[in-house]
Amino acid sequence: MATGLLLCETMSGDLILDRDGISRPFAFSIRAFTTKIFSLSTPRYFRGMVTLDDGQYPCRGELTIHMSGPHYWLEFNHPELGPVRAEGQKEYGKNGLLRSLITCPLTITSNGKQIGQAEVAYRDSMLAFPFKAIRFVDEGKAFDMVSSAS
Repeated sequence: MATGLLLCETMSGDLILDRDGISRPFAFSIRAFTTKIFSLSTPRYFRGMVTLDDGQYPCRGELTIHMSGPHYWLEFNHPELGPVRAEGQKEYGKNGLLRSLITCPLTITSNGKQIGQAEVAYRDSMLAFPFKAIRFVDEGKAFDMVSSAS
């Protein structure tokens, strides 16, 4: 097995469904991995958990780091909404530098139709990010879910 770079992060905020306009707590914790350590723009496949209202759902997706900001897409199944996809990109420098580093707007779709919007943010310390969120691991252990990595 190869060694690669693992990025673990949790983003949280609110999701608003178009049908009712009600703001709901929304978060995702991911473990994104790549063996292409020095290729910044390589898509990093991830697995994780989504929290919506009081439920938790396994998710999968990709994180791709662009010079303008990271792009996320994730998919999960919700018992009421069906298959859900959240997709968006941080845009560095938009709405202030610090806010743009931590905040990501997301479009929420189901079966190819937009059903809502979300905005999530990285709420842990930005200074601690390199020490808490990034590590080198064996590929076989990249997606082991451990509570300390979220």
